Amino acid sequence: MQKLRLKSVTLVSHAVLAAVIGLMPVLLIVDAALNKAWPVEKTVSWVFGCYVFAGLIGMVLSWKTKLPICGSHSVPAAVLLATALAPFSFEQAAGSYMLAGLCMLLLGLTGQFNKLVRWIPIEIVMAMFAGTMMRYALGIITITQEHVALGAAALAGYLLFFRFIPAVPAPLGAFFLGGAAAFCLGEAGLPAWGTWHLPAPAVPEFSWQGFVSLSIPIVLLVLGTEGIQGISGLQLGGFRPPVNRMVAVSGIGTMLAALFGGHSANTAGIMTTVCAGPEAGPAQERYKAALLAGVIMFVFGLMASVFIPWIVDLPRYVIHLFNGFALIPVLMSALKISFQQSRYMLSPFAAFVFSLSGVTLFGMNASFWALILGVTLLWLFERKKGEKAEAN
Repeated sequence: MQKLRLKSVTLVSHAVLAAVIGLMPVLLIVDAALNKAWPVEKTVSWVFGCYVFAGLIGMVLSWKTKLPICGSHSVPAAVLLATALAPFSFEQAAGSYMLAGLCMLLLGLTGQFNKLVRWIPIEIVMAMFAGTMMRYALGIITITQEHVALGAAALAGYLLFFRFIPAVPAPLGAFFLGGAAAFCLGEAGLPAWGTWHLPAPAVPEFSWQGFVSLSIPIVLLVLGTEGIQGISGLQLGGFRPPVNRMVAVSGIGTMLAALFGGHSANTAGIMTTVCAGPEAGPAQERYKAALLAGVIMFVFGLMASVFIPWIVDLPRYVIHLFNGFALIPVLMSALKISFQQSRYMLSPFAAFVFSLSGVTLFGMNASFWALILGVTLLWLFERKKGEKAEAN
């Protein structure tokens, strides 16, 4: 009886941990929406689309396959959208997300995902992503310079969790201590909850600019980060991942999320890895952790109209600070894949620097041109060297 109770506690704790990892990036969505000065209703709709359908992916896939596959939205894509959304309306963005979902569905149905990875290596994608993320990390320094007590509290929370509670994501410590400091300093008030309601669907609008600037990068980021991480996590846990089905379901989820302005709803990377590991319990029971994590994500999405109005009312610098801490582990991982573990050097570096520049050319954002530059340099100068390194 005690052994059974211990298994249940272990499964529930890993489910909650996975859900926390999935919920923290909601601040990235809020930040991107605030950059566009969109009304709260559109932000609520965006969050609803991402989390409701991500939760459904986790619940349905884990139940049907009996594998610990979680659902989430793409953190890298949310980071990209903080700047890439600038020339697009809510409806145009929704149309671009829908096209991204259609591309993923076709890749899954045709089994072409592996070919895509060979043509555009993960090192290039992660270098582009790292360049996009870097401004959030730099923001920690500039915000702390102006709000010393707040920044110091958040940093202390991050370091305490990193050192003494390694099983829990360190950014959660920054949220707890930083949030307490913000409240005590009067920089964040008591929660002002909204009233519950379901958002209305968006009417997608389609354009080639949206397809090039948003759809293509989102496909690469979703499949090149969340997709590959989730597949690897399942393999490390001793499972055989249904790769094409996971890619296709990510496409369907993203198309459904797009109906409400959500940028993606896909199979998760880090969340799946958390639930698939041996620490989560017996192999045949681990799918229950992913199922419960999906329920939590789904309920949060349903309650978006209650939670989001309060988050939107937080000072922008508080949101930026927490986003910076939340992305530290992701940024370090992206830099490691781009450079330390990379078969290439010049092409990832060029993609990183160009993405970091934020330059827009011919109406296309820096992330798109970073991918073009990185892939071009790769095929012209480094492909053969990479193939030799892979063969050795």
